[in-house]
Amino acid sequence: MNHKLYVARREKRLKQKDVAQKIGIHPVTYQHKESGKTEFTMGEAKLLCKIFGCTLDDLFWEEAKE
Repeated sequence: MNHKLYVARREKRLKQKDVAQKIGIHPVTYQHKESGKTEFTMGEAKLLCKIFGCTLDDLFWEEAKE
């Protein structure tokens, strides 16, 4: 699961289907991508950054676990 994306979406009080509509994909497809089953395309990721007002690193960078 992409926890950062989940948190950003919840902070904006958006449902998965709302975000899916904004980036032009089916809600089930969005659900699979947010849960980590499949990957977002670069275009989709950039649209998510515009929606949430952040960078790609903010949404998708995973810090190394020690």
